[in-house]
Amino acid sequence: MTSDAAAREGFWRVSHRVPRPVAIVVSCFALLFNMDDLVGASTRLGSAGSYSDFLRLLLCSAALGIVCWFPRMGAVLAWLAVPVSVGSGNIALLALVGPLVCVAVTATCTLPFIIVNGVVMVVGTIGVAIRWIQWHHPPVPILWTGAFLLSASTALGMALRALLGSRAERRLQDKRIAAIQKQAEQAAEHERQRLAHDMHDYVAHELTVIVAALAAARTRRQSHQQDPDQDAALLETVETTSRKALDELRRVLRLLDGEGDPVIGSPVPVSGAPRAEPVETMITDAAQDLEAIGDEVTISISPDAASLIPPEDHRLLLERFLSEAVTNAVKHGGLGARVTIRASTCSGVLQITLSNTIEKARAGLDVSTGLGIRGLREKAEELHCSVSAQPAPGRDGWIATLSLPEDLAA
Repeated sequence: MTSDAAAREGFWRVSHRVPRPVAIVVSCFALLFNMDDLVGASTRLGSAGSYSDFLRLLLCSAALGIVCWFPRMGAVLAWLAVPVSVGSGNIALLALVGPLVCVAVTATCTLPFIIVNGVVMVVGTIGVAIRWIQWHHPPVPILWTGAFLLSASTALGMALRALLGSRAERRLQDKRIAAIQKQAEQAAEHERQRLAHDMHDYVAHELTVIVAALAAARTRRQSHQQDPDQDAALLETVETTSRKALDELRRVLRLLDGEGDPVIGSPVPVSGAPRAEPVETMITDAAQDLEAIGDEVTISISPDAASLIPPEDHRLLLERFLSEAVTNAVKHGGLGARVTIRASTCSGVLQITLSNTIEKARAGLDVSTGLGIRGLREKAEELHCSVSAQPAPGRDGWIATLSLPEDLAA
């Protein structure tokens, strides 16, 4: 089906509503125009032909009054008024109501109902012509008049239908534009939040390690505990971590400049190609950052968990979790904190826990934005995993836990 054929088919398949001001004007006109006749007919009830005349006026007035509000109901009342008017011999009011009903039905109803209404009106016109013959008048003028009124009212109804259709199309387009704008705003907000999380995960971690390493070097210098090997290790940690932070920052800036992945919601690429590392290696790498600044790190990995190799999505989640947990341990634990990292499997779940002590002098001084944990929880929910973080018993430490499904590629 071509676009023109589809447009023509849609033109007749859609129902419309008459604008409320027009409906109010037509209803008021029907009330004022027929009120005197209805009152007069009601006072003559009981005389010959009074009931049919009153019924004719009542049906025509009701049809004219509600046709703009309820076109189908108004049309049915007009259909009932046709035989009553023909039988009573008074078709003057029907000549007004019929064309108005045709205009309203053609402008608002679907094609099947328009056809039925047209057939009824044609039959009514023929009935009036037959009645005209019984009154010894030629039927041709009635037929021509009826054909003209039906044609003119149908043409006017089609013009109004086109106008109402264009208005409805404009309203629909406005709604679509508003929905697209809202979707774009939501996508932009989602992208801002994602970039904030990624900046926090991939840059704040490196900067925190750098600050902690420099603080450790200054502390050893002030305490005259300088060790060339340890100082060299600290400087190497600072240099390596600074390069990683700079690399991640450049990647984020390229993404913002349109040179990165254009897909909204795609993760910011991390340094290096995707790696297939076992859980033990990832935990050991995270522990090295803590050991480099002088923290006391204890690692406990069960044999069944050590050799597990997470798939890419779970590996990124585990990497972000370790990065966030290490960052918080460095930020809140101070130099020389005790950190314990455990990994084990239980009931089909791989659980990684990082707990650290909190330096009392620093407790409450470092204000956290909460972006890291919140972003981790959102990402974990997408992968059907879970992340928790809460104070340790006695509130002298902090415990962060990540639970992953155990059915990982080995």
